[in-house]
Amino acid sequence: MSTPPSAEATGLSPSPALDIFPSAPIAPVSPYIFSGFLEHLGRCIYGGILPSTRTTFPHTPRRPCPPDVDFVDTLETLLTPEGFRADVLAVLRDELRVPLVRWPGGNFVSSYNWKDGIGSRDQRKRRPELAWGGEESNSFGTDEFIAWCRVAKIEPYIVLNMGTGTLEDALHWVEYCNGTGDTYYANLRRKHTGRDEPHAVKYWGLGNEVWGEWQVGQQTAAAYAAKARQWAHAIRLVDPDVILVGCGETGVNQWDGVVLDELVDKVDMHSIHLYTGFGPRDRSQSEREYGRAVYGPDAAEYSIEVCKGLINKARFARGVSKPVTIAFDEYGVWDETVGTPRNGLEQFYNLADALAMASWLNVFVRQADVVDMACIAQSVNVISPLITSPTGLFRQTIYWPLYLFSRYMRDGISVRVTLVSPTFAGETLPQWISSIKGQPKDLDASAVVYVDTQTGARTLRVAVVNRNESESYSVPVRVAFECVGAEVEVHELWHADVRARNGWGQEDTVSVKTRREKWEGRWQFREHSFTLLIISLDKDKL
Repeated sequence: MSTPPSAEATGLSPSPALDIFPSAPIAPVSPYIFSGFLEHLGRCIYGGILPSTRTTFPHTPRRPCPPDVDFVDTLETLLTPEGFRADVLAVLRDELRVPLVRWPGGNFVSSYNWKDGIGSRDQRKRRPELAWGGEESNSFGTDEFIAWCRVAKIEPYIVLNMGTGTLEDALHWVEYCNGTGDTYYANLRRKHTGRDEPHAVKYWGLGNEVWGEWQVGQQTAAAYAAKARQWAHAIRLVDPDVILVGCGETGVNQWDGVVLDELVDKVDMHSIHLYTGFGPRDRSQSEREYGRAVYGPDAAEYSIEVCKGLINKARFARGVSKPVTIAFDEYGVWDETVGTPRNGLEQFYNLADALAMASWLNVFVRQADVVDMACIAQSVNVISPLITSPTGLFRQTIYWPLYLFSRYMRDGISVRVTLVSPTFAGETLPQWISSIKGQPKDLDASAVVYVDTQTGARTLRVAVVNRNESESYSVPVRVAFECVGAEVEVHELWHADVRARNGWGQEDTVSVKTRREKWEGRWQFREHSFTLLIISLDKDKL
């Protein structure tokens, strides 16, 4: 018997429809999917966390900012008593509510000696920075990072150097941060900080992208897995309560399978990295860039699904009963020809990039049963939602999906959705999305049920991205086995021009508009838009 052709094959587009099943929970949405990342790169640390000076990127003490250049010092009113950028802190802590930050890299960590970054600042060694081609002053080290985390109310996540670093270096670093006994590095921390209590760093990464040929100290999967197994064993002898993150690739590679087979009983999480908008293509075809941008996160979902299978296969083989989850601890929107080492990876984003970010976050919500952490790369200035100057900051277009998801999808229970939607037949990036995962849908959605802990009131939060560049869709939104309220709260990110972006003097060109409307069970999702709907669920009626 032959298979009937699909609607797409016959040229008939299916009528869009969104069905939501609050009674079919997936898992609680981990707050750690809203985590961040700081790397010693460009103006991320020096200019984002600390103020820029005449000798910070792109300058050095030997080649400072020329005297004939009108250099502007960061306003004193923008600094905390500790010397950190207060405006950046406020956005990350109070607006985005970032729960955890990964540091110090990234590629940077593979040649980083943590001992260069402790003690008196005027005695710290200035080093060549091998990953991105600059110099590192080491004026922001472990103690400064922890101090910043405390002010920001953020959990620290430290990645260990498995490039030039040794196991002994790693053990000393864990002892320095977490030691409570009368031992050398614990006492050295007390001397430097003037405080008895440890830094209590719970999350530790076993290297960064050790598989990459650009990495200092690249290794084969088998060599890394054997080494990481020994490191994990030894680190837990220093602190048995740490959470260890193994170094994965993209979730679908041979590296991931080899490493998980060897390491699954020694780690708590497996990291994967992926960027959308990244990679070779014919850039003269500018009309294809929109589709390449907004449909790219479908690759991340496939990576997660395959990686989940690899994790469970390895758990089965080794008899591991404890869950091992995914740390998507580098993700984001990055065009490597725009954000380059020369400009400190500063990239300015448009509305299409914001739609890609919303789809990224939809993926993490839908995969809440296995994705326990996601760190946007990076938190300030470097391919980031925030750009600073000596007098302030502005929020890029990609800030707004992060803000809405963090505010409204956090602490919810991810629930099943089914979505009927026309599909995209154009070129994706990577190109294998259509051929392996299947043509991506124009509409992309996730949903959570949120319960107010004080009142018990239940609301349904539905995040929908219409990725079609030119067509709006009228979509029935059907909520199974629930009686919904008469009104809907609407948060919409849209602009007539998909290339519109924010900037200095145009900080709100692309921003969220909020309103309340009567709910009639159907919504018109505008072309190239992101919409978050909040609908009350009536527990007393069906």
